[in-house]
Amino acid sequence: MGILFGHGGHRSGPSHLGLICSENHEGIVPSTLRLLPDLQSVSWTQVPISNLRALDLDATFRLNHGDDLPIASSNRVINGQHRPPLEEEATRIADSWKGPHSCEERYCVWSNTGFSGQGMSIVTTMANHQRVERLPKVTARLEGASSHFLLAAVPGKGLGLIATRKIRRGERIMAVQPAILVHLKFIEESELEDQYRLLELAVNKLPTARKDSFMAQAGDLGGHRISDVIFTNSFQMSLGEEDGFHLGNFPEVSRFNHDCRPNVAFYIDNNLTHHTHAVRDIHPGEELSISYLDSFQARSVRQERARASWGFSCSCSQCSLSKTEADASDARLFSIYQIENEISDFSNQEASPALVERLISLYREERLEFRIAGAYTIAALKYNLFGKAKLAKKYAELAVEAGIIENGPDAADVRAMRELADDPKGHWSWNQKPRR
Repeated sequence: MGILFGHGGHRSGPSHLGLICSENHEGIVPSTLRLLPDLQSVSWTQVPISNLRALDLDATFRLNHGDDLPIASSNRVINGQHRPPLEEEATRIADSWKGPHSCEERYCVWSNTGFSGQGMSIVTTMANHQRVERLPKVTARLEGASSHFLLAAVPGKGLGLIATRKIRRGERIMAVQPAILVHLKFIEESELEDQYRLLELAVNKLPTARKDSFMAQAGDLGGHRISDVIFTNSFQMSLGEEDGFHLGNFPEVSRFNHDCRPNVAFYIDNNLTHHTHAVRDIHPGEELSISYLDSFQARSVRQERARASWGFSCSCSQCSLSKTEADASDARLFSIYQIENEISDFSNQEASPALVERLISLYREERLEFRIAGAYTIAALKYNLFGKAKLAKKYAELAVEAGIIENGPDAADVRAMRELADDPKGHWSWNQKPRR
């Protein structure tokens, strides 16, 4: 859902949702894939994380399916009608939209101090405000989500999220909703003075804790503080209509540092919820990371993009390889590009099962676990085309598992791979290998 939107504009390439710009605090990008020493031997400076909040999807509801938790009802009857308890009534009043507080042309500010239990402000059109207003209500959340990570000052690297226990592949890190949502065309069409006025109003309408967490984010551009935070730490996202593209700012997510081979994948669902999950087992003391860039690009391209868009030189483990190792890595990435083009053409008679296995091997060798669902999907379809039901089922199941982590359980490819895994021989692709 969305494409990378940086200072330099849009990017093309694989549909990997990306940050606008998230150089983390103090302008330092750490090497995040290395395992840090035992927690007891590290002198961490823990930062208060009272503003880090995450939804417990298992204990509340599946946001992707849009299922609201039932609201407890009261047996009290007043004037012949059931009345909710006072605390429920207070929650209902708090969790309501107010505004428009002020407008500039067709763009206005609305706020909801109870949205997802934290509050949100939006700068958008009336039609998009109504779409947000119809979203399912988040009725419960965890405070801090500090049971498996902490926000710490890492020596020489600024702030980062550090695992406090083993986090297994597929485990949820956090699921959060935005503090601020800003229509993209408002930024493009409005004068700077009007932008600043409405953005300041939107932030000032947030509850104090939410406002503080927003303002605690780092900026990269300088100038107007709120605009700087938004452009440095936001994601492009869509409300599903032609005029629905927005920038969403998630203060909690800005704490993830960048790595070209991250251990965390993310996606944003149709209810504006930003989900992060571990893509491999993460050990205590290891830093949690996401990728801001297109990690399928060569090292020189990634580093130039980091400098041009975020003003830093990436020093992650992949970018710190020797020239010989980096050249070999770039060659593998180019091979991935070539093989995917070749075997994605299902009329290609030369695309053998061996080529499929080579593709999967390259993904694993390059540690691209955070974007491997597409490769598994191609493999499943290709094996089914060759009439190999067992292997098709194997890779379809892997595609479902990885796809849920990368894109969510309702993603189109996830649904398609579930169907193939359930009945390979009944799938349209069964034994359709092109004949010479």
